[in-house]
Amino acid sequence: MDIAIVGRHTKVNDDMRERITSKMEKIAALAPKATRVEVHVVHERNPRLAADAERVEITLHDRGVIRVEASADDRVVALELAAARIGDRLRKLHERRANRHNGAPSLREVVEADAAAATPPVGNVESWEGAPGDSVREIPLDGTPIVIRSKTHSAEPMTVSEAIDQMELVGHDFYLFLDSETQLPSAVYRRRGWTYGVIHIDPESRDAAERKSA
Repeated sequence: MDIAIVGRHTKVNDDMRERITSKMEKIAALAPKATRVEVHVVHERNPRLAADAERVEITLHDRGVIRVEASADDRVVALELAAARIGDRLRKLHERRANRHNGAPSLREVVEADAAAATPPVGNVESWEGAPGDSVREIPLDGTPIVIRSKTHSAEPMTVSEAIDQMELVGHDFYLFLDSETQLPSAVYRRRGWTYGVIHIDPESRDAAERKSA
């Protein structure tokens, strides 16, 4: 597995690089099919964010993209936190996949059962392949110390189970993807317990409604 270490607004010394390499080699044991991991060490220059001045972002390219980050006033502490988080997510993923072979319902079965009870019903989702890449922008909100982080994702095909796996791995309550059958923008999201929902956005339905009202 390739390990790329990048410093943003800071230099990463040899000692820190050795620590990162050691941590990532342990992560590789949990993700033997991973091809690359990118570790960004970021120094926050804003003095008001001194308690979170050091941030470590880890992006692992496995079957999909697994991303975590952690902040602290010390970059070694931030690295420990981020490595622990990505390790926890990989272990949960392994447990979820193992349960599929032990009589537990698959994520697809759970989603389809939940969708069948919804109104209106959600259409079938066929196979997707690959994982989304993304770009990140930080946009300051005028007149405030608030910074909005904007990401643009490329939508490559994946199954609904893979979309839910990716949602769980990145630690979000929802995950955006593109339906390979209908080519509609879609999202899976977490409901209470171990249930999930799927939302499809159809821009043509709006056009049809506007033509009907015209």
